[in-house]
Amino acid sequence: MPKWTKWFSPGLKIKRWGFLLVFSAFVLAVGLSGVMGQAFQGIQVEVMRPRTLERLTRRVQSLRFIDFVFLGFGVWGLIYSLKRFGDALITILMPQREKEFLDVVLAKAKLRHGPKVVAIGGGTGLPVLLSGLKSYTNNLTAIVTVADDGGSSGRLRQDLHILPPGDLRNCLVSLAETEPLMQKLFQHRFKEKGDLSGHSFGNLFIAAMSEVTGDFGEAIRASSKVLAISGRVLPVTLDSVGLTAVLEDGRRVSGESSITRSGGRVKQLSLEPEDCQPTPEVMQAIAEADAIVLGPGSLFTSILPNLLVPGVARAVAGSRAIKIYICNVMTQPGETEGFKLSDHLRAFHRMAGFSLIDYAVANTENPRDPLLKRYSREGQAPVEVDRQGSEELGVKLVKAKLLAPGDYLRHDAKKLAKTVMRLIVI
Repeated sequence: MPKWTKWFSPGLKIKRWGFLLVFSAFVLAVGLSGVMGQAFQGIQVEVMRPRTLERLTRRVQSLRFIDFVFLGFGVWGLIYSLKRFGDALITILMPQREKEFLDVVLAKAKLRHGPKVVAIGGGTGLPVLLSGLKSYTNNLTAIVTVADDGGSSGRLRQDLHILPPGDLRNCLVSLAETEPLMQKLFQHRFKEKGDLSGHSFGNLFIAAMSEVTGDFGEAIRASSKVLAISGRVLPVTLDSVGLTAVLEDGRRVSGESSITRSGGRVKQLSLEPEDCQPTPEVMQAIAEADAIVLGPGSLFTSILPNLLVPGVARAVAGSRAIKIYICNVMTQPGETEGFKLSDHLRAFHRMAGFSLIDYAVANTENPRDPLLKRYSREGQAPVEVDRQGSEELGVKLVKAKLLAPGDYLRHDAKKLAKTVMRLIVI
């Protein structure tokens, strides 16, 4: 039995409207043929002369009433049956949400035509940006570092020899269009003592999917379908890489988590192995992008590692896209202590070897004193926004109030996305 016949199964309530649609089309054809037949009967027209036009007009005026009845009923039947047919489909596909369906369709259509935005980073900052940008475009590509070696991701990397899934999972969840319960499930972290303690369900899911598909990249694509994400999430490389830093005091530190705990300023950063290859989709996304956004996130352990993959930094520099850096709200112990905005920008130039950034977005909203005191005890302070130092590097500064409400000093997803989109559509 052909698959299309399933549309006429009992209970769908679309057979009657399908029949009315076909019948109305037949009646319309009959009425239209009657009108056209009466109007042009016996007329052979080579050139529309005035006498011929007058004769045709008289014939139209003398048409049979029944032809107009058929014509009118056919038009009404088509419109009515199409409406009821559509209502039946909406009821099946979106129960209790019929009134929202058109709004959803229009919103989806608008998002499909949004700008192509590539967001580069990792950690907890990139998902904040993505959750805001998905309200403006579906053409989102998150390029995520895979140098993490701590926590649940580090354990899975060591035990199962897969790429660390944590940062990728966070980005997948931030772009998800599924029910909140599914998102909550992916972020659920086991707390009880035992082998699963500290692992998130999402990390375990991606690890299992990697074994089932036999390919980590395919596991991320499959997980994207499960979560019905807007856009796509790509690991910057599918090679197993580690991060190594040379500090200003001469120490050499290996491992992302060790660099953060080192307590020194990073002078030089490198990936091991250095000859790792970028994911092909990453290079394509950068080449086709309308905008490339770097950050927010840990400068040396979440953002810059992506640019150390051979070819990525040069592809970003060579892209016609506008390049935007989102500066962190606060300095980060072990990475950017004492850093001004211009220090962040100099780090990009030093690591890449050439200029990358067109615009730098920085927060100018003053945090509440109790929060500042709490962060100060942890060695953190607001990043100083020095316009002169930034503009000397050829970067245009964009200031905005970007703080999210709450007990943590973080970017507000909506405010940040709005600020970024204003730059993109200039």
